[in-house]
Amino acid sequence: MIMKDKSAYQRYADNLRTHPEFGPLDDADIQKVISAMKIKTYHRGQILFDQGDSRDNFYYLIDGVVKSFHWDEDGEEQLYLYVRQNKAFPYIGLFDDANYAYTVESMTEVKLAEIPMNLYEEVLRSTPELMVNAIREMSRIINMAETQLQKMVTTSAKYRVWNAIWFLGQQIGDDQEDGSILVPYPMTLVELSKVSGTTRETTSAMVQQLVKENKVRYNRKYFKILVRDETST
Repeated sequence: MIMKDKSAYQRYADNLRTHPEFGPLDDADIQKVISAMKIKTYHRGQILFDQGDSRDNFYYLIDGVVKSFHWDEDGEEQLYLYVRQNKAFPYIGLFDDANYAYTVESMTEVKLAEIPMNLYEEVLRSTPELMVNAIREMSRIINMAETQLQKMVTTSAKYRVWNAIWFLGQQIGDDQEDGSILVPYPMTLVELSKVSGTTRETTSAMVQQLVKENKVRYNRKYFKILVRDETST
């Protein structure tokens, strides 16, 4: 759904200026972005775009969480990344790909700014500092994905589930005053099983074991990581 309240756009523009994806832009380029962008809302479970769709837009997530994934040759969902509010996507394929390399689905109620991809790439080319920020973000995404893939190459179900929870904490978790990490979004065991590459039954058993060992808490679909050692299994 496209938001009709145009008075809100300036507030979102002011918010954009505080983040690396748009902060380096001068007033003229910010105005170009504001004039072209659309503020949209999505319900949980909606697809923003599919793998293979024309790569028409760049997105800035104002509120909520989305996940990106692609389909392998067997038609299985392979998780790529979670994205939380105040982050932008997609960075993969900038200046090169004609189509999106993955699918993006909303995990919560979502509000985002939709910006034409050709406009974002135009201001990116003309703003060196913005280009540097984009390269840094691409490097962060690639490093995180590679690290996660390496950690999931194990036959230990417990280790896979623990790594999946840690992965969630690092991407969409909030640090707490007591040193724990809270994932402030509901996460079902079915969803966690997709991340860990284990069955729902195995995931449930491993989560129960991690709870007994006081490494995590899981209450009403919310995870809290109690041990800040990612190798702690």
